[in-house]
Amino acid sequence: MASQFSVKQHWPAVLCVLLLAVWIIRPIGMEAPRSVASDFDGDRAMGRLETILGDEQPHPADSDASDALLVRLLGEIRQAGFAPEVRERFHCNDVRQGAAICARTRNIIFWVTSPGDDALLIAAHHDSVPTGPGAADDGMGVAIAIEVAHILRKENPGRPTLVLLTDAEEAGLVGAAAFAKHDPLASKIGAVINLEARGTTGSASMFQTSTPNGRDISALQGGEALPSANSLASDLYRILPNDTDLTMLLPLGIDAANYAIIGGGKRYHTPLDNLANLDRASFRHMGASALAAARGFAANTHAKSLDEAEANMIFTDLLQRVLLVLPAPFALVALLSGLVAGAVLWMCNGGNSLKRSLFAPPVALLLGGGLAIGAGVLLAALRPEAAFGSAWPVMPRAVYAAAALFGACIALWLLRPAHGMAVAAATWVWLALLLLASFAWLPGLATTGAWALMLVLCAGLVLIFPKARHLARWLLLAAALLYALIALPLAGGIENGLFVEYSAPATVFLIFLLLMFLPFDHAGGRVVSALSVCGVALVIAFVVALLVPAYSVDTPRHLSIVHEDDGKQAAFLIENNGPLPSRLAAAAAFAASPDPQGNWRATAPRIANAGRIAIISDSTEAGRRTIRFQASAPFANIQDFTVEKGKGVQSVTVNGAKPEITGPLRYIGCTGRSCRTLDITLVLDAAQPLPELRWQQYIYGAGAAAETLVAARPADAQPVHTGDRRMLVREVDLASGAVRPAKVKPKP
Repeated sequence: MASQFSVKQHWPAVLCVLLLAVWIIRPIGMEAPRSVASDFDGDRAMGRLETILGDEQPHPADSDASDALLVRLLGEIRQAGFAPEVRERFHCNDVRQGAAICARTRNIIFWVTSPGDDALLIAAHHDSVPTGPGAADDGMGVAIAIEVAHILRKENPGRPTLVLLTDAEEAGLVGAAAFAKHDPLASKIGAVINLEARGTTGSASMFQTSTPNGRDISALQGGEALPSANSLASDLYRILPNDTDLTMLLPLGIDAANYAIIGGGKRYHTPLDNLANLDRASFRHMGASALAAARGFAANTHAKSLDEAEANMIFTDLLQRVLLVLPAPFALVALLSGLVAGAVLWMCNGGNSLKRSLFAPPVALLLGGGLAIGAGVLLAALRPEAAFGSAWPVMPRAVYAAAALFGACIALWLLRPAHGMAVAAATWVWLALLLLASFAWLPGLATTGAWALMLVLCAGLVLIFPKARHLARWLLLAAALLYALIALPLAGGIENGLFVEYSAPATVFLIFLLLMFLPFDHAGGRVVSALSVCGVALVIAFVVALLVPAYSVDTPRHLSIVHEDDGKQAAFLIENNGPLPSRLAAAAAFAASPDPQGNWRATAPRIANAGRIAIISDSTEAGRRTIRFQASAPFANIQDFTVEKGKGVQSVTVNGAKPEITGPLRYIGCTGRSCRTLDITLVLDAAQPLPELRWQQYIYGAGAAAETLVAARPADAQPVHTGDRRMLVREVDLASGAVRPAKVKPKP
């Protein structure tokens, strides 16, 4: 007679199935924008955006399309009842990371209230990349800023409020840098709400604050709309090489909150960042969150708190409904208390397998995490596309999850800890240890465990009362559930930020969940069925992940067509992020394999070059050599110079703008029509070698010679960032002004 299936006997298998399902489908609910009751008028704001974008043409800084958008934008601001001012300036960012980045900027400012000190600044940028109309990035931010200003004006907020719509953000944060350095209003700013986007959908995410952040978080608490927010995101953003306009404003010593949506990241900086693809729910959530933040900052002024020591907080939202906040010292206490309580629970429940239950979590993390990362590496090696998870992210997500659970179950099967309660308690011990060890450099990571460890502390305390000891098991399960509600959305945010192809390490959250949900007997002895379930799931998910298409019309491959002329020969270049589409391969004589620089290359016609370099002056005095030259490129949209041997550069001036230099100069770049003639002065240490300059002229669009290639680009591929372009590349001899063919650029 066939035996009946027993949930109790096969609980690990059931648990793995549930965790696998939750991990795979979590974006459906946990990362979606929440509908909130707010007086932010999403329809009116969307109407503003449609008016501003007009024909939805890309409008990079200092371009004809930017002129047209500026007219529409100023008209919309005036119609909302404000008096905008345009602050125009040619500016070069200070050379802090080797780059002098320049543009003519046209920042727009208007006061919502009467002018005053300690003002709240609502900021967004009105330029787009050359490739797309920027409906989300950052047309959404511009429209929301105007709508929030319209609402606040009727309320007469107690804090002076100013709107800043910057220019040339996409060129390198130039407009914000110009405001911070030169605009007299910069000294009046006490707090900033910056609105951004790195996608077209998803919940509004508050991903950056100032440091310390006590006033920022106080301003955000209690609003009618909460974004997705976690101090780990703020910590990671500070470490990673990413920037928004807020980077240029933070040195003003302000309070800050930086907002963005990041879902649908494959449409970011492509033609698909348009009105049709902009998620209306995301738009409303972003607007409601920005309005709530503005009201919060208006009520919590910087000036009132100047005499108070500002605390540093760790924080996380709970499903966009509650903002959990702890001062950093309290978080440390919670971690330490939870560590002690977990250790007590482990010792009281480990029986004769204390060591095995103690080492089960780290072995499970190593095996599970290693197997997940290994599965991702193997999948990437077998898939020819770089972004193989674009169209079907659910499949690599399933592969990583199944591999992580399979590895963790192997660890449990090998160690065979006798008591699940002891494994769960030991898991909290290891989690607390990891969070404590990382607290000095990544305090935001404590958000994953600080509040749950308080429940672990309660579980430890009930051991004092013999009649209540049975509650310890349920308190541990409650802690695991709270951990899940915090960690699962956070893992989704990491996946959105890194893209699914690189998100396998996030499965450590899933492994912790598996181990936390094991307060039952014979934890290691009942995992054979779980191994079978996870193994089968891994094989099926891996096979399907190899077979599904990598791209779709909505989640495209990034494929820009570049027509380059280096002075010796010309070529069509396409970045090698996967096999060349067959129609493109047939449209030109591309080489059978990519070149050493990682591009598919085909011979192309030469590009007519109207550019010239002229040395205006060259003099040496008191050990300093001053060279002034003019670079003329009458058709270029961007001119830049890569600087080799630039350690001797003491100062640089571009079209009268003189940035501060704090390190070796490696790059000079200028975007827009005002950059078609560059007047550059270099002051050099005469004892140092003369810098070598690689001169590049960029013209937007691949041009007539590439029309066949552009037409052959498949529907599931889109240009990205600077997009299709023509490039003239030359070497410049600073001593003579001679222009030579470019040397072969080494492989990056």
